[in-house]
Amino acid sequence: MLIYKTMAKIFDPPIINPIITTFIEDLISVRGNLPATKPFEVATKHIDEYEDRMRIKATDKFDVAVYLAAANFYLNKADMQAHRARGAMIIYMDIEVADKLFKAAGLKVPYDEDDESMMGLCGSLCQSIADNLRDRLAEEGFAKLEVSTPAVYKNSISEGIEFSKDQDEKQELSFYFLKHKALVVEWTMAPVPKK
Repeated sequence: MLIYKTMAKIFDPPIINPIITTFIEDLISVRGNLPATKPFEVATKHIDEYEDRMRIKATDKFDVAVYLAAANFYLNKADMQAHRARGAMIIYMDIEVADKLFKAAGLKVPYDEDDESMMGLCGSLCQSIADNLRDRLAEEGFAKLEVSTPAVYKNSISEGIEFSKDQDEKQELSFYFLKHKALVVEWTMAPVPKK
């Protein structure tokens, strides 16, 4: 007797990458009128894990100071409370051009551009990208995920972030504005069931 298991669709890059890249290009280049100086780049990277958390190293992506924001995805509120992440998204922004990217994205940049305010804007941008991903996946018939409020940092996340332990790879999407790499979005996502 053969027994077939029903498996949730695994989120390969061809499903999620276009959702993220289209959203960023529309938000910053089309609506924000800040053209990309070269096409975005996509890379598959190994997840570096330490004590059940994904390590976050900005120095792998930038040789300048960066703002970071990290959000997690969960199947439901119970999983969120139990810290059983289904996925993670981290954005890295070059500090030197962050204000121009925020303005292009329609975010109000404070006059003094202090680190706390700018990290808050980085968190807002991360939330917008994560919410868009959640909503688009739900439109495609997948369960509507819970998204954590992004945590914000400058230069590193020493304690790492939650992620689904069955994932060993992540996607790295690099965006080029103002003649250099300005924004990187990393994500990893375990299978999510259909509704």
